[in-house]
Amino acid sequence: MTERTATITGREDTEALRNLFEFVNGIRGVDFALYRQATVTRKLGLRLEETRTYNCREYLSYLKAHPEELDNLIRALTIKVSNFFRNPLVFELLEAFILPELIAQFRSLSVWSLGCANGEEPYSIAMLAHELLKREKERFDVNILGMDICEGAVDNAVRGEYPAGELLEVKKKYMDAFFDRVLRPGGHPHEHESLYRITDTIKEMVKFECGDIAGRLKSGKVKSGSFNLILCRNVLIYMNRALQTEIAGNIRDILKTDGYLIIGESETVPEIFRKDFVQTFPGVKIYRKRRA
Repeated sequence: MTERTATITGREDTEALRNLFEFVNGIRGVDFALYRQATVTRKLGLRLEETRTYNCREYLSYLKAHPEELDNLIRALTIKVSNFFRNPLVFELLEAFILPELIAQFRSLSVWSLGCANGEEPYSIAMLAHELLKREKERFDVNILGMDICEGAVDNAVRGEYPAGELLEVKKKYMDAFFDRVLRPGGHPHEHESLYRITDTIKEMVKFECGDIAGRLKSGKVKSGSFNLILCRNVLIYMNRALQTEIAGNIRDILKTDGYLIIGESETVPEIFRKDFVQTFPGVKIYRKRRA
């Protein structure tokens, strides 16, 4: 007997795919119909093969019968590529110029890390902010929010435990100050079996939420001028152009004047909003919101 192959083709599967998106959107508030379809269908195909359902109609039935599969699907459709101090140049500029400048102007840091994966990015910002708190003569407020669409990733972020292999970009001074070495249950004290847990000092500086970025920005619940630093790295690239433009407009509105936006190296600010931002460091995707 020939084994069937998972496929997402034809008019019938297009309608089934639309029904699948509507089902996921109804439960989690995430509309994957607005994401790049080539990427979505490729990743979805892997879930079809894994669950041996072979088409969208069968997979939707499987999803309804196995609610735990929804987390697997969302993990598959959202890319989780992150590590501490990813793209070191960005964090060197944050440490040397951007964070001190924001503190001097606003006497506070209000940071939103969109698509924060397992928490590496907002925790990296918190470490830099903690060091600045020690150096500054006057105290300042620090509010850091990390958001991701995947519940499992947010749970990992709140737990704050990472294998040694994921901490290669962390400077020794931060490792010594902000990580405690722990063992996996039943493990032995060898490097490859060790976990490193973020200290409570840094954990307390960051809050995490699970949610759809597009939905949260469009909801109007985030007030204009809420943040002076927004990191939205490698998020827009997976969305279609219309959604990219809409999200960029919302980000512009909630970012304080003179605040900073950081996007991924492969991303660009939609042309309609480029007049609202100035690229402050040539060759680096860091933008400052212009005054009106």
